[in-house]
Amino acid sequence: MIRIKSPGRICLFGEHQDYLHYPIISMAISKYIYLEAKRIPEKKFEISLPNLNQFMEIPLNNKELDYTSKRDYLISGYNQFIRKKFRFTEGYKIKITGDIPINAGVASSSALVICWLYFLNFITERKMEPFQMALEGYNTEVKEFQEGGGMMDHFTSVFGNLIFLKPDGSKPQLKTYDLTLKGFVLGNSMEKKATVDDLIRTKFSSLKAFEILNSIFPKFDRFYTKLEDIEPYLSSIKEEYKRKIIGNIINRDITNKAKNLIENYIISVKQGISPSVDLDFYQKLGTLLNQHQEQLRDNIGVSTSKINKIIEDCLETGAFGSKINGSGFGGTIFALFPNNEQILKETIRKAGGKAYDIKTSYGVETY
Repeated sequence: MIRIKSPGRICLFGEHQDYLHYPIISMAISKYIYLEAKRIPEKKFEISLPNLNQFMEIPLNNKELDYTSKRDYLISGYNQFIRKKFRFTEGYKIKITGDIPINAGVASSSALVICWLYFLNFITERKMEPFQMALEGYNTEVKEFQEGGGMMDHFTSVFGNLIFLKPDGSKPQLKTYDLTLKGFVLGNSMEKKATVDDLIRTKFSSLKAFEILNSIFPKFDRFYTKLEDIEPYLSSIKEEYKRKIIGNIINRDITNKAKNLIENYIISVKQGISPSVDLDFYQKLGTLLNQHQEQLRDNIGVSTSKINKIIEDCLETGAFGSKINGSGFGGTIFALFPNNEQILKETIRKAGGKAYDIKTSYGVETY
């Protein structure tokens, strides 16, 4: 029996930015997609997904297969391998389950894709390196179906722990941090959302905003230009696009501040830290999370009244920080309050959400 698990994630910093090729900081969490497989004599994959009430078969004729839906990720993943001349000769009966909230911004679909690719890689003689597997996850889910997301989810699910990723075209820049963060609770608002449509709409609105700014300020570079250098040009830009520009530039800078904070904290941990230094780090981390959420709420415009209420209640309870997680317009939030996780869970439930304990997780692996 083969058993594989692949983690979901929370995006700490860079929400709604990786698809703009801005950097992100993401953490793999202890919520997983699980795959179990055992050999069968027939040359096919028999796949059941009981959580979705789905069943499918893949014949092992080592040819690309047609899609039966707009998000046919298992077939897409199989096709990625076939295109690269990987071959499959042994049949398996496969069951895929999970405890990641579905369609809630916790990257359940990406964890599914990575779990599946890891399985396909596990049973072939040729082996795909982890970095390439993360890229193939992006190709499988986003590029193949022309969706609006980025690479963050796939790299987080492959490498686990904490990552910094600058998704620079075909050569993403990745840093991994062997750091276990504490004090996070995940909250599901129970508001349903349309992840793919929301991502595409928000992405192209931001790209349009940058295009407009470039037309009146040709020296604008969205990766380096400072907000104060942009401000003289904003009065002539439509309010919707002006907000997108401001929100994205501020959140870009917040992510870089968070990167410096985390890397300095890792140095302190190696040297041995006092409780006061530890507390100071988490308080500063929470402040940056709150600043990030302000932009997502007020300028990027992806929050909802219920999510805002859950976040406000968590902060009033004493949480150091809280923000929406994922594409927004529903789905999940998370809050940070080390050693007070139970208080956060009760607060989220009282506000009409569902609460989950989460910890920093390893990347995709057999178990």
